[in-house]
Amino acid sequence: MADKIKCANCEYCKEFRPVGNTRSNFTCEHPDHEYIRNYYREHKIHKMEGFIGFGAKYSEEVPIKTSPAWCPKKAGGK
Repeated sequence: MADKIKCANCEYCKEFRPVGNTRSNFTCEHPDHEYIRNYYREHKIHKMEGFIGFGAKYSEEVPIKTSPAWCPKKAGGK
């Protein structure tokens, strides 16, 4: 893939804004979640698996420009 993968353009990037909150949470809901779980374990990452980040106040814009290192699409995930 010559193009950089962007979470903002990915069908697996999901936004959730809890009631009463001003910021959205963005997560990856890729079906190959086992790949993400293994990546976190191998790299000793201790945060919510698949968490991309928090958006700015009252914004629906994904907070990162390119996908994280653990993205299953980067590894050739379907």
